[in-house]
Amino acid sequence: RKVATRSNMVNYAMAGAATLVVGVVAYYFLSSKKGGKKVPLKKVELTVEAKHIEFLKEMIAKYKIKDLDKAMRICLQYAITDGDAENIFKKKRCTTCGQAPKSKKPLATQLYAPQLAHLEKMKETYKIKDINKTARTLLEYCQTDGNRDEIFSTTRCKTCGP
Repeated sequence: RKVATRSNMVNYAMAGAATLVVGVVAYYFLSSKKGGKKVPLKKVELTVEAKHIEFLKEMIAKYKIKDLDKAMRICLQYAITDGDAENIFKKKRCTTCGQAPKSKKPLATQLYAPQLAHLEKMKETYKIKDINKTARTLLEYCQTDGNRDEIFSTTRCKTCGP
């Protein structure tokens, strides 16, 4: 018959904790990948200012980001997980308003469903004209008032919703 010693109890507790950690990590990996499969991206064409595309290109170079799609998703994920929505989407900070002519360009990008849903939600919540203006508002914040290191240097969950 075994006697429960303090040493045995500690060993069992440590083994249990290790098993729990492995289980949580496995669950997170499998659930974030939806059963091991990549979560699909949705193609979206947004109309943004040419200066926003240049800004994203600068961030790509500075932070070694893969491409424009990824840079746009980083901005959106920041808004979802760490950003102050009221500060981002309510404050008017357009630096091209009243200037002629604006230089709007199409930005063909790929977003995850929760990111696209967040843009739609912010459009409705803050009574923004359309999803394009909502994207421009976010990019304007990231370019002018946002902490670029905080936005572009932090890894966030790309498939989590708001």
